[in-house]
Amino acid sequence: MTLEDDIHHLVLSMEGVATVYSADPVWLAAAKQAASLLGTGGDAAVFVVCREEVPDADGMSDGARPAVSVRLRIGSNGTVPAPALARAVAAGIRTFVSGLRPEVDVKAAVEVSAIGV
Repeated sequence: MTLEDDIHHLVLSMEGVATVYSADPVWLAAAKQAASLLGTGGDAAVFVVCREEVPDADGMSDGARPAVSVRLRIGSNGTVPAPALARAVAAGIRTFVSGLRPEVDVKAAVEVSAIGV
């Protein structure tokens, strides 16, 4: 499993999370779904986007550490207020990734796209 898959499963298991939506823009998700329905072998939906960020190699990094940036969109089941849910999911992601990769900083961007799904 990839880091993205692990984070996807982690987030789905958290209290208050109903679903994880595709991280792709709506138009790209629709195009991928159409390609899949037509049998043209379109790419699978991307639910979690992880990006490695490395400080500049030219010595101007001012002591910055490498980072992993995680971005995803979730739907709430309505049992946890949306702001608290976004904070809890972001904290869970940071804790999980830091446990696997203690040498990097973790940035988590969680968008609550639907409430009471």
